[in-house]
Amino acid sequence: MRGIASRLQLEDGTRLPVTVDVGVDLATGHRGIHMSRLYRLLDRLDETPLSVDTFHALGVSLLESQAGISERLELALHFDLPLRRPALLSEASGWRHYPVTLTLCGTLGDLQTVLTLSLDYSSTCPCSAALARHAMARDWRAWAEEHPDAARAPDVLARWIEQDGSFPTPHSQRSRAEIALSLGASASLDIAARIVDFEETLQTPVQTLVKRLDEQAFAERNGANLLFCEDAARRLGGCCDAQPGVDGYRIDITHAESLHAHDAVARIERDFPSTSARPNRMAR
Repeated sequence: MRGIASRLQLEDGTRLPVTVDVGVDLATGHRGIHMSRLYRLLDRLDETPLSVDTFHALGVSLLESQAGISERLELALHFDLPLRRPALLSEASGWRHYPVTLTLCGTLGDLQTVLTLSLDYSSTCPCSAALARHAMARDWRAWAEEHPDAARAPDVLARWIEQDGSFPTPHSQRSRAEIALSLGASASLDIAARIVDFEETLQTPVQTLVKRLDEQAFAERNGANLLFCEDAARRLGGCCDAQPGVDGYRIDITHAESLHAHDAVARIERDFPSTSARPNRMAR
């Protein structure tokens, strides 16, 4: 079954709408799974706070409900986590909805939990920043040659930058990180805390409501955190290595190029399960 509408309860008691995909295999000689049993169990998702333990217990119950005709389960919960995000410097703030997928895949004795988060951020190309600096320096030298006396005063350079300089712009793009974490049995979901950790690692998450001082601070952060897609992947990989309860991970980075007509992409992974929960009608 794919696209079941339900509701889940987070560990803090918050209830959110969720879309559920669930699949089980089917033993030879049998036609039809016990669909209603699966549905009833999933319909009670909001009765117990979601954790790695309760999610695993749900998977066990789903498999046991099939009365021996199924051995393998694929379960996926899709929902958006709303978080209030503050501006960088001002008192402004706004809501962000973070796409989350929680999957459970395997057999009764080997159910693997994977938490996948999608994060949007800004990335500025290091090459384009170097080219922009080169062009600005070239223009300043040309102006200084024509105005040698004025160019000796430090405030003249500042005034030239503010009023007269030509500003080639490094190209930035909205970028996305898909972070899939293989969680151990003792891990905590800590979805909001993990998101904060990843955004602090990237330094340039997209903003909500901002004021002028926030926008300038954001531009400065972009300039101080020039990123190729592989740079972002390595930063986040190091962050995953430091997070508790993470047995492995796979991170897919997409920089939607503003210069090229194609995307720049990168992947980094460690000890990540070879299969993921993509429920279909399975048979054995």
